[in-house]
Amino acid sequence: MFKLGTFSQTGKGRFAALVFNDQTVVNIATTASIFNGKYPGFEKLTSASCVDDLLTEWERNFDALVTLADLCRGSDEAQLSTFTFALTDLRTLPPVIRPGKLVCHAQNYADHVMEMRRSQFGSTNLDLSKDFMGEKSKTWPYAFLKATSALTGAYDEIELPDGHPEIDWEAEMAIVIGTRGKKITEGNAMRHVAGLMSFNDVSCRDNLWRPDRVTLRSDWFAAKSFDTFAPAGPFLVPLAFIDDHMDLRITLSVNGELMQNGSTAGLIFSPEEQISFFSKSMTWFPGDMLATGTPAGTGQGVGKFLQPGDVVETEIAGLGVQRNRCVAQRDQQSEE
Repeated sequence: MFKLGTFSQTGKGRFAALVFNDQTVVNIATTASIFNGKYPGFEKLTSASCVDDLLTEWERNFDALVTLADLCRGSDEAQLSTFTFALTDLRTLPPVIRPGKLVCHAQNYADHVMEMRRSQFGSTNLDLSKDFMGEKSKTWPYAFLKATSALTGAYDEIELPDGHPEIDWEAEMAIVIGTRGKKITEGNAMRHVAGLMSFNDVSCRDNLWRPDRVTLRSDWFAAKSFDTFAPAGPFLVPLAFIDDHMDLRITLSVNGELMQNGSTAGLIFSPEEQISFFSKSMTWFPGDMLATGTPAGTGQGVGKFLQPGDVVETEIAGLGVQRNRCVAQRDQQSEE
């Protein structure tokens, strides 16, 4: 088993890597060049600068990666030492740098549906008798697009924008598409998936509920798309190595206090149903991402929001742990 990631060294470019035991990072391109010509598919690996490059021909590249991983385990340590790093010596970037689409599913856990109802509509005069209360038979998947420029690394800082006091967290399992498809059946949906990763759909709640547009109400894009509002990774775990994607524990803590503690078993719409439903209207492309929803325990639900200095830790069992420190928004974004 191995995981995949995209990393960079100080003063050097980024590279795609195999990750062993969540701590040993092996540069795929340079290592594959040692064995290129001896194994089918390795020529594609020699130019991989990020995980995105591996997704363009995922099935073929995955087979080559399995072979490369076996070769790494069996090779002389000195032979690969130049291309092997400790995770702590690198900057961990989002595994997928620029997905074509970043689709996020709203209200996809019944307990989160109820906490949002209580926090937003408990004292209003709105007639909620026909509103969604988590009953799957009375609804269909509900998603929004988040700007891909919001992506940031699993250990990077989350910038809290000035003048917005209600910045929230949402731990989610994210899916990365590996094979193009449209009008996909639920039974075939996971065949289009390359792997899974941890994800935090950071949200500006005071932008989400628009008082000036009461008939439209929610403004998903303005609430979700600030820079750094999408910590992803640290790793992409190939689906072949996941025993059961519908039984993964999801946790999120703020300053060590457990806020979210759920499981993908609580999803209202499964990944298969989401992938299939959205493929009726759009084509899924390799590298596209789907954040599948968050369980209860968000800041909106408990009436607590992020402050500078807070540390957010997000984990999906087996997919890796994020640790993001919150800071005040910088005057100018640094260039990479």
